[in-house]
Amino acid sequence: MYYNKNDFLIEINWRINPLDKQYSLALKIILTVFLIGGLIWFFREILWVISLVLISALVVYAISPGVTFLAERKFPHWLAVIMVYLVFLALLVLVFYLIIPIIIDEIVELTQLLPRYINLLQPMIEDFLKMVQSPQFEELVTTLIQQAPANLQQVLNQITAITFTLFYRLLELVIILFLVFYLLKDLNKIKIGIARAVPHPYRYEFVRILNVLDEKVGAYLRGNLFRCIIVGLLTGIGLYILGMPFYFVLGVLAGLFNIIYYIGPYIAGIPAVLISLSPDTPGILVILIFYVLVQTVDAFILTPLLLGKAVDIRPFTIIVSILIGGTLLGVLGIILAIPFAATLKVVFSFYSPNSSDLNNTNKNLLKKS
Repeated sequence: MYYNKNDFLIEINWRINPLDKQYSLALKIILTVFLIGGLIWFFREILWVISLVLISALVVYAISPGVTFLAERKFPHWLAVIMVYLVFLALLVLVFYLIIPIIIDEIVELTQLLPRYINLLQPMIEDFLKMVQSPQFEELVTTLIQQAPANLQQVLNQITAITFTLFYRLLELVIILFLVFYLLKDLNKIKIGIARAVPHPYRYEFVRILNVLDEKVGAYLRGNLFRCIIVGLLTGIGLYILGMPFYFVLGVLAGLFNIIYYIGPYIAGIPAVLISLSPDTPGILVILIFYVLVQTVDAFILTPLLLGKAVDIRPFTIIVSILIGGTLLGVLGIILAIPFAATLKVVFSFYSPNSSDLNNTNKNLLKKS
């Protein structure tokens, strides 16, 4: 007897017990949950490796235009990579051997001046102690004194832990330097390899998105780097002119924390405000006005000039992204929060019929792939 193929399949499906279908669906759900859980566990275990790769990628994004600049002037690719990498190493050595010792000296000086600052604040401390004089407070002080030996042992343990941490950070730095070199050398090959790994029907759209990400995220990272350097220099030089002590450390802090939009400048300004309470400073009002002026220059001149519309993300989205990134990855998450948000925006805008960014990208990478 002749059986139609479709009729046969329909008959087989009709004979399957509905209970078996439920078991099959439950099994698929369980396997999916286990798969997702396994992936989460896997990524948590290799989070250290992911962090090193991301930091290396950030550095490569910052210095790769140098390779492009030299390649456009007929330098061989290998020579351009070596030259840019050597300049990067030279700047790194400059930071470690010139800038960091100055920071350490100012921190040591601040530590030595702490007793003087404490004496200046002594009347305030005495007033505070008078306010909190009570049996409960005295009992708390007695408990702290009794626990002093244990606390000292904890301090020694923390010093040992800090020593091991410094060793691991040095090891991470060496690994990052190797990753930066090989990423810089093979950056174009990596991009082409990723494009070729995408199925051909989706390759064109993928490369368009990749080009926009390369342009926008790269422009943001490089522009933000220069912006933070300029803010740090402006702060340090301005505080020096005003006669503020520890101007160098405060300038470095201003540059570092300025990478955190909206929140960072306020954090960087706290030490300056506290130090300005000393009689040897221009005064808290002058320092506050100066920091407001620097942030005004940053907001209305540096940011539009260096970043333009590289990311074009609303302040609410930026703050939420920073909070989420800091919760997940700490400092690295704070740095990567805005580029990641920009990446999501580019991907979503790809499906928008009014997207203009994707229509203006070049197709060089697509041709190579």
